[in-house]
Amino acid sequence: MIVEIEGVLTKLEPGMAVIKLNNGISYGIIISLNCSATLVKGEETALLIKQIVREDANLLYGFKDNDEKMMFEVLLKVSGVGTSTAMAVCSTLKYSDFASAVINGDTKVLTTVPGIGLKTARKIIAELSDAKLISSQNLESYKSESIMALESLGFKRDKILKILPTCKAQNTADLIKEALKKLA
Repeated sequence: MIVEIEGVLTKLEPGMAVIKLNNGISYGIIISLNCSATLVKGEETALLIKQIVREDANLLYGFKDNDEKMMFEVLLKVSGVGTSTAMAVCSTLKYSDFASAVINGDTKVLTTVPGIGLKTARKIIAELSDAKLISSQNLESYKSESIMALESLGFKRDKILKILPTCKAQNTADLIKEALKKLA
């Protein structure tokens, strides 16, 4: 299984990169438009890889960071979402915007992705709403701390995530107080 490829970027097109390794072997890698925008032809490049082996193909999907790779992998778990749709999401949205849309049930953000209609957006939100998309890298740490504190008090994560965007507090203590009032 290939998990990372490092070498010289010899060819760059929207959605496709070719990286030549030191041993002379070149790999064609499918990438998002967001990833493509960060690469420079002729430079040493490293991409994280998701290898998908099918009966008729051995495909390599490349990502500049773990967030984009995780978003792609999480989307593949949604029934009816394939690699093309997952890559379209990676090309259109940043991980933080995607996670926020799923957490807040924002179909409007997801339907900005080519190929995703209202039905698919709702399905993505429904199937991923319980997924662990929140990390301290994606949300301000005070929000992450508040979520953990509220969960330890026995509140359900989905209810916390629904009221959190309506809270105005900018620190952990105030956010917990405000959330408790709304959850009670």
